[in-house]
Amino acid sequence: MKKKYLTTIQLFVFLGVMLFSAFSFGQVGIGTSTPEGALDLNSQNLPVNQYYGLVLPRVALTDATVPAPVINPDNPGDPLPIGTVVYNTNTTYTGLNDVSPGIYMWNGVDWINEFPKKDAEIFKQDMSSEFRTQSTGGYVTIPGLLNQSFTPKYTGRYKIELSVNYGGGYADNLAGGKTNPLSQKGIFKLTFNGVDYLVPISSHSTYGTTQYYLIWEQATTVMYQTLTKGTSYNFTLQFDQLASPGFVSNGNSGTGKGYIGYDIPCSVEFVYVD
Repeated sequence: MKKKYLTTIQLFVFLGVMLFSAFSFGQVGIGTSTPEGALDLNSQNLPVNQYYGLVLPRVALTDATVPAPVINPDNPGDPLPIGTVVYNTNTTYTGLNDVSPGIYMWNGVDWINEFPKKDAEIFKQDMSSEFRTQSTGGYVTIPGLLNQSFTPKYTGRYKIELSVNYGGGYADNLAGGKTNPLSQKGIFKLTFNGVDYLVPISSHSTYGTTQYYLIWEQATTVMYQTLTKGTSYNFTLQFDQLASPGFVSNGNSGTGKGYIGYDIPCSVEFVYVD
């Protein structure tokens, strides 16, 4: 089918007709003589079950907070009108105010993605029973986080957020009843897709007139991975408590053991961001 292009005179005539129609009736119809809104687009002249679509201005945004390269049509120096809609063709990877291909609307402050792709899943520690650790046990698996798998809906960049917490056990009376602050330490290991990611952590306990223990430390680490749609990615979360001199039974039994996820479960969350 041969495309038809308007000459300059034809374009002005067309715009004049549209403006006259808008001023006269308050409604404009393209492809229809009975518009049902301020602007009504119709492809009624095409064969049955064939239609044209509306093509929005295609621009390459660089930041969700930056209007450019879109400008105010009346005065480029004035703020961009609220409600301006474009189709963004660019993808950014700054980690802050990123944009990805799709329809965006300017709200006066930010470009809002009108139809973002959403895919998120969180895996949590099984909290049905208390989980304690010991210093001579080596790496032990966090309940509920053994050989789990995540299958992404899309191909692209995912944010993987690991949230862990650890509390120390009872300190021993090594200072003759005097306050004796101690630190109990360990390492979380997330094995994802065959690669180990380590997160060191420590907690604090004291022995004295009042004993303090299970002063848990929470840590969060974020990494970005490019995943493939429909592929199953396996992961396991483990913890290894380091040597704990100064704790009851050196952190190996009884009240000297540490705590994992006492109040808040450890978790691994996947969120599609690109």
